[in-house]
Amino acid sequence: MSEICVVHLVWARLEPRVLASFLAAYRERPAGREHELAVILNGFGRVKPARLASIESLLDAIACRRIRIDAPVQDLTAYRHAAEQVEARTVCFLNSYSRPLADGWLATLAAPLADAGVGMTGTGGSYESAHSAAPLWLRRRRRRDFAPFPNPHLRTNGFMLHRDLLLELDWPAVRTKAQALALESGRRSISRQIWERGLEVVVAGRNGQAYPSERWPHSATFRSGDQRNLLIADNRTRQYEEADPATRRHLEAMAWGNAALRTPSAR
Repeated sequence: MSEICVVHLVWARLEPRVLASFLAAYRERPAGREHELAVILNGFGRVKPARLASIESLLDAIACRRIRIDAPVQDLTAYRHAAEQVEARTVCFLNSYSRPLADGWLATLAAPLADAGVGMTGTGGSYESAHSAAPLWLRRRRRRDFAPFPNPHLRTNGFMLHRDLLLELDWPAVRTKAQALALESGRRSISRQIWERGLEVVVAGRNGQAYPSERWPHSATFRSGDQRNLLIADNRTRQYEEADPATRRHLEAMAWGNAALRTPSAR
């Protein structure tokens, strides 16, 4: 049994260059911990032979386990499926757009889990609420599933936890983006379930520090501090990085609101 399995998601609808970009960053930035790499081939049941050949050629150049899911499923459903297939003690999930930014990224992400009081680590958190951010006509519908802002939760673009804990959580096979959003940030989110067990959920910074939820806005990871402390990038962090000042302020407000003046609500 491997101690750690890194699980990377590949969507059939994405161009092979997206996988090539991940593999380039994966090779360039040593993980700092021994691990098995597993690649989920999501929605590859009807992929065209030429695209499948391109993906297979990229994967042939690296040691990895391949987990194929014929019909496309939501990211979190694919992760749960992969967790049932691998045998590692700890699993790290990276979405299709995740890119390691620093040497030792996996060691940094894994380090807080050595503390028995920590249940999950990630590369970025947010206080955003799908209820508070929704237009007025949609808020009533979302009130049942999402707490109002501030709604702390760990983002699921890059996160890590012990496999046994994962398999104990209420982690249904979500079928829609709305259901996936609820599992990430709703009233029964993965983060909230772990907090309810008396365990901490932390963000791991590039500087080696682990940040509890009340310190996330000032961790310089997701949409704060120019993201200079970010350990793993993805399409959302690149959106912030490339945005003009006005758009940055809007994105910061969505994630943190008046973060300097308020603290997260009870978990």
